[in-house]
Amino acid sequence: MKGTEMKPSWLNEKDSDEWRWAASYLSRRCSSSLQNSLSALADSNFSYLVRSIHALESEAEGVKLIERLRSAIRQRRYRLSKGGRKTCSFTLPLETKTTLKRLAKNHRTTETALIQRFIEDAANLAEAQKETRLQENLMAKVTRNTSKLASELNQIRIEETKKQLRHCLKRLTLWETSMGNELPTLTADEEAKAIANVENRMRVIQEAVDASVAMHEMMSPRSV
Repeated sequence: MKGTEMKPSWLNEKDSDEWRWAASYLSRRCSSSLQNSLSALADSNFSYLVRSIHALESEAEGVKLIERLRSAIRQRRYRLSKGGRKTCSFTLPLETKTTLKRLAKNHRTTETALIQRFIEDAANLAEAQKETRLQENLMAKVTRNTSKLASELNQIRIEETKKQLRHCLKRLTLWETSMGNELPTLTADEEAKAIANVENRMRVIQEAVDASVAMHEMMSPRSV
């Protein structure tokens, strides 16, 4: 290549997005018989892209491919110049078309702009509804997990209380067996001490239950 005179006039070197897009176009549509004419560096180096274009134009099939590329580039430029707009044809019932025209007039806008607004509003509504469903599903999952955890904690409280009660009953039975059927008569001071011991034992039981519950909460997964 001897200079800028060999660069295709229809391809803008300063627009890297355009010529990289052109290289990608050729890569996607190049047949196996033309692969050798297309450089692997065409999408990263403008000079290699130009060489590839000239190489492709040396064959009849390649000439047709380059013509399609030039047409595709013109269409791409047109779409970009129109802000990315693309013609969309569809048929509406006459009554709907009349309503659309009236609404556009009332809103002092074009029918196309009004349709675009309707579509955007519908898309925003769909997104909001999707977010709402996600939040509802999340809250339902949290509720299920919370309910499950509460049920498990209640069961732990029951089991730990049974365990402590079984221990107390075992000690009481052993004491009763050793003392016989007659229980000693307690003085007021002895009864007060006995009651204090009972309260102390109840605190121990409650602490054991609370410890079991706390351990289960700490080991339980927090995922929602």
